[in-house]
Amino acid sequence: MDPATARFYRLNAEDVAGRYEAVASPVARYFRLAFPEGGRVLDVGAGSGRDLVELLALGYDARGVEPVQEMAAAAIARHPQLQGRIASAALPSLGEPFCGRFDGILCSAVLMHLPEADLFDAAFALRNALRPHGRLLLSLPLARGDVDEGERGADGRLFKSYAPGYLQLLFERIGFQQVGRWDTEDALARAGTRWYTLLFELRAGGPLRAADQIEGILNRDRKVATYKLALFRALAELALQEPHGASWRGDGRVGVPVMRIAEKWFGYYWPIFAAREHVPQSQSEGIGEGAPRPLKFRHAMLELMAPWHGKGAHGGLTAWQLDRVAGRLTAQAEARRLEVLSLICQAIREGPVKYSGGALESGTVFEFDRGTRQVLMSAELWRELSLLGHWVADAVVLRWAELTERFGKRRGIDAGGVLPLLLARPEPSHSTSLAREAYLARGVVRCAWTGRRLDGRFDVDHVIPFSLWGNNDLWNLLPAHGKANAAKSDRLPGAALLRARRSAIVDNWELLRDSLPMAFDQQAEHLLGRPLRGPQAWQDELFVRLREAVEVTACQRGVERWDPMAGREGADALAP
Repeated sequence: MDPATARFYRLNAEDVAGRYEAVASPVARYFRLAFPEGGRVLDVGAGSGRDLVELLALGYDARGVEPVQEMAAAAIARHPQLQGRIASAALPSLGEPFCGRFDGILCSAVLMHLPEADLFDAAFALRNALRPHGRLLLSLPLARGDVDEGERGADGRLFKSYAPGYLQLLFERIGFQQVGRWDTEDALARAGTRWYTLLFELRAGGPLRAADQIEGILNRDRKVATYKLALFRALAELALQEPHGASWRGDGRVGVPVMRIAEKWFGYYWPIFAAREHVPQSQSEGIGEGAPRPLKFRHAMLELMAPWHGKGAHGGLTAWQLDRVAGRLTAQAEARRLEVLSLICQAIREGPVKYSGGALESGTVFEFDRGTRQVLMSAELWRELSLLGHWVADAVVLRWAELTERFGKRRGIDAGGVLPLLLARPEPSHSTSLAREAYLARGVVRCAWTGRRLDGRFDVDHVIPFSLWGNNDLWNLLPAHGKANAAKSDRLPGAALLRARRSAIVDNWELLRDSLPMAFDQQAEHLLGRPLRGPQAWQDELFVRLREAVEVTACQRGVERWDPMAGREGADALAP
């Protein structure tokens, strides 16, 4: 505590305690919300004992610390039940009062008396006094009308003005998450004085946030291959595009099927392996094509790719996808595909799942569950990927290109040449051909968005633009009039439009499912997170998941919405 402030409380303890006791506690209303029932709660800066008594009355095992002996004596004199419950301690160093960590800490009207140089140490001391998932309730002045330019009152006390956002950032950087905020008037009715109260929860993983873990793995973890980058890219894309495929477990972790990760890797590495020159993906491969330890699945995948080589860009990636979706793979090709995916799964388990985070203070961040064949991570890490997945994926691609340049330095490989390989995807114009064939065969006559007659000519539109998701799944492809498709461009359909066109969308889905049942079911199941067949009508749930995907993408990416029924643009789209 600031020395001048401590002196004031020593000299005026009885008067200050009397004033505090004369009014109701402004923070007591939050106690039940903030702290678990019957929990151990520490009141830092117990003052007159008013809040400590209130906590005891509510059934908490409440203790307090107070740096000013005179204030502690005044509190016990007014509330004898506090005898033995108040210890002498002061921020920025609390030590370990009452021999243990607490479920909750109250720190009301205290941090304002600390100079900024002590604030970080004080925040760290509060963190160390809490158990994982413990709660911290802070109260500070939002504004004061009785301080001078040096942030001191007329009585000499220090009243630092710490902005709520500043404190939020400080505590979040050391492992807290803000879960509540309230602004109130001054309980003593002082002119120009208002207060804010913040509620934080200490994350179980300690001070290192999930976002920091991701950053640390991408930038500081040792990498002898591109596997860790491929894992994070896949998880980021799955978190954004297939959130219902993840399993939320009772132990606070989330599981993602390793096979879905492997299928993502299959698409990432195909263009790299198909490149005209050898593009190394590990330190060993950088030695040359005769490297003693090539990627575990490179040779098997090259054998699989051979029949499609020369069938378009990137080693026939688009042709492969079309044959796979249309069910045209031979039994031998399907067997090889499963062999490659098995090898990729093995590489995922034995590589990045085992070692990611090894350079971090918090340790490795993944685990493999052999029973469910899932990659496990903390729910916090999965939430971070769900919120920031598009940023993570973009960052990973750049790191991947830079790492490949390092591996291929002897061969003159540069990051600029690697980026197009990492960004390669099946060509959208060709990948929609199966959907087009199905619509033509069934004689589709109406635009899915406008209801306008098509007269045998139409475009195949991506509901969620290809530029956002790179997704050619059948549920994402609808017949559209050329003018409507051009007007929509890379925008997302509006919420009202989706609701209005639900029947047309579902009709087209049913048509595609009749034409390509296996492919439609497999792709829809990725979005649903469950098998398509079941007692519940798949149409209803799939439509809900489509709307969810559109709305979440719009919120996270700030994408413009499109509705052909509104304004002049709508009139143009509907015009004959």
